[in-house]
This record gives sequence, structure tokens and C-alpha cells, in this order.
Amino acid sequence: MRRLKNDKSGTYLYGIVSACERLSGASGVIEGVAGIDGSTVHGISKAALMAVVSDVSNAGFRPTRRCLAAHHGILKHLMGKCVAVLPASCGNISDGPEPILRMLSTKQAELVDQLQRVSNKVEMGLRMRWDVPNIFGYFATIHPELKSMSDEIYNGQEPSRGEKIELGRLFDHLLKGDRLAHTKTVVKVLSGRCFEVRENKVGDEREVMNLACLVGRDRHEDFEKALFEAANLFDASFSFDFNGPWPPYNFVQTDARL
Repeated sequence: MRRLKNDKSGTYLYGIVSACERLSGASGVIEGVAGIDGSTVHGISKAALMAVVSDVSNAGFRPTRRCLAAHHGILKHLMGKCVAVLPASCGNISDGPEPILRMLSTKQAELVDQLQRVSNKVEMGLRMRWDVPNIFGYFATIHPELKSMSDEIYNGQEPSRGEKIELGRLFDHLLKGDRLAHTKTVVKVLSGRCFEVRENKVGDEREVMNLACLVGRDRHEDFEKALFEAANLFDASFSFDFNGPWPPYNFVQTDARL
């Protein structure tokens, strides 16, 4: 979050769309939605771009659950009205409209390119996990070398610290190798149904992959079919979870922050 130079009010940025989008009337107010703390949402334009904003108080602003809900509610509304949206991260506040107008001016070409790149596309998230009671025990059953080393160092005695480190290194090596192989398998199936696939960091040891997929707005069913095709390549030791559609957070290369 960008701090204001005063403690009064500022301009909160939700996202950027094409100035050609018909979102508001002559007053510039975007009807049918409310911003942070119920604020009025409006657009400020510069050449080919329009920033969707509202006036907010800086007094004790925190990205609470309610603020996040309002932020994502505006982006969802924009997704339903616009062919393309560049989402801003939650908490982007400037001292007024001037810094946002400068950003729209100096980054005009980059932002227009990004809007064209994600036009009529949405982001779908996909996570895959090892759904097993004990991840180390599971790996010991599918990788004989791990079981052999574990049996050897725990053979009736407490292993040394060095032996535990070596066992941990082998487990980590196998974990990364399987993640890579499984991700490659899934991406190969999905690639024909997605414009792009991005790999994000996994959340914990049991997570196999965390993918962001750029999908055509009218290709949700194709994506879901591909997902089930990929899931059928794995046994019950794995679980899949997908979510979306979302604004294309992971596919906007230009930093839309102030």
C-alpha cells in the first residue's frame, strides 16, 4: 500500500480498462457498485486508458476482509462489462488523481499492449496435491532408494545428524523431481486449451503444483474437460482443485501499481 502525504483522503486504484469501455454516464460515476467503505466508483481517463478508482480515507486504512471483498467485487463487475481488465493489487492509494494520470501517461503503450494481450481472457487457478496421510511414507513406497536409506540409518539405532540431513536431501530431491514430472504431464494436457500457463510457488510440502491458466472467456468447458483428462492420468493419491474465473493477475507483466 502506498502511504499518502496527508491523513485525509486519497484515490484508490482498482484496475485499468480501455477508455473505449462504456462504464459510466456523463458524471463519470460507475453505477451499480460500491467501492471501499461504500465509496462512489468512477473512472479517470488519459488517452486510450481509464483507471477505475474511488475516493477513500487514509485514516487507519487496512486491507481487511471487507476491503478485499469490495476490491474483488469491483474487478468482478469490470470483468462482466469490459473485454479486458488490468487488475491492481489491493491497497493502491495515491494522494489524488494526478499520480494515476501520470502513470497512465508514462506507461500508456505498455498498458495498452497488456490490455490487448488479455482481451476476452480470464485466469483460472489449478492446484494439485498429494492426498496421502504421510508424505514421507508415501514417497518411501514409490521410491525404493528412499526406503532403503531410511531403513539403513534407522536400523535399531538413532541416526546421526548428518545421516538425517542426507535422508532429507534425498527426499527433497525426489519431491522436486516428481513435482516437475507431474507438472509437465498436466501442462501438456492443458496447453491446448489455454493461451498460457504459469507456474506459481507451491504452498507447502504436499502441494504438487500451483498453476495459473489464461483461458478464453468462452472456453471454460474446454478447460474443465482438459482438467478432468489430466486428473484421470493420476491415481487416488492425488487431488485436484480449480477456481476462477479471475482477472488475469498472473499474466499482467506491466506493473500497474503507482
